[in-house]
Amino acid sequence: MTRPTIGACRPIRNKSPTSWCSVEKGGQGSPIGPIEPLVSIVMATHNRPAVLHQALKSLIGQTLQDWEAIVIGDACRPDTAATVAAFEDARICYIDLPVNFGEQSGPNNIGFARARGRFVAILNHDDLWFPDHLASMCGWIDATGADVVIARGAVIESSASKGSRHMILGMGRDGFYDPVTTVGFGSAQMIRRTSLPTLGPWRPASQCVCESSQDWLFRAWRKGAVIATMPHLTVLMLHSGKREGSYARDTAREQEELMDAMDAPDALRVRILGNAEEPAPLKRSRYLKRRLLAMLGIHPRARSFRRQYRRGAFIAMLRRTRGLPPMPEREPDANALLARYRRGGERPEGG
Repeated sequence: MTRPTIGACRPIRNKSPTSWCSVEKGGQGSPIGPIEPLVSIVMATHNRPAVLHQALKSLIGQTLQDWEAIVIGDACRPDTAATVAAFEDARICYIDLPVNFGEQSGPNNIGFARARGRFVAILNHDDLWFPDHLASMCGWIDATGADVVIARGAVIESSASKGSRHMILGMGRDGFYDPVTTVGFGSAQMIRRTSLPTLGPWRPASQCVCESSQDWLFRAWRKGAVIATMPHLTVLMLHSGKREGSYARDTAREQEELMDAMDAPDALRVRILGNAEEPAPLKRSRYLKRRLLAMLGIHPRARSFRRQYRRGAFIAMLRRTRGLPPMPEREPDANALLARYRRGGERPEGG
């Protein structure tokens, strides 16, 4: 059943005569403008408009402005649409799905299917980008000829975790993805759009033996993708799964403080790096064992992940921590929704 339309694809006049905002609800309408942007940004969101507002601010503040944003609501409340519409920016398109996936794979895949840019980047709704993120990533993916680039990112510890140090992720081996040691979460990834049909979609979390973003990277590597790593800190990740009740309250104090500090990005980088550490290196014997697993097609962390979580239990744990109800008993029909919302496909009938 189609969800009610709350503001269907209606352009809203902005102060700037060249800027508009399009909000799609229930699958109506399509991205505005015939000119393909350089970068398509895919943002999955669910009922956290305060953090979404800050993530969009970090996007709008990019030094590279040739982009479109495809915000996919995972069956959201109306205040999410209002948050997007308040920016009055034609480059931002919002689609609210009629059913709840409960995790990122479905919304991200729909965003990929609608992307028009030469490159596709992911920005999780609770993460932030430094102003030079898109410019740096586009330069790096062009310079390396890679299918995928992973930025250096800092996992920001909760302010409640006194004495904890931020973790720096995204390191490669000789500048490229290492399936044993490289961790590149969604907000740190940029993908060449022409490579997406070969590399494939994200798998549902219930089918993964690690985080969905890491499962996708590993499968892309197995398919022969060139995955480069960029040694420049441009991403701040604030994992909701490490913040008790993060979805039960609509606040974004940490993001707001970091965005205020983003006015002096170099000083913020120095501050973050001064209280950060990299993952401890593996012993050579352990590294070689994990590398062998990777060559055999087994994710190097699959065994340890399975010991801690049965398949799908990781997302269930995250939802409990975040203050969300259990996953839907029946997963939405991803193929049907992809067909419905795919770029250039038929529009669904209005609700």
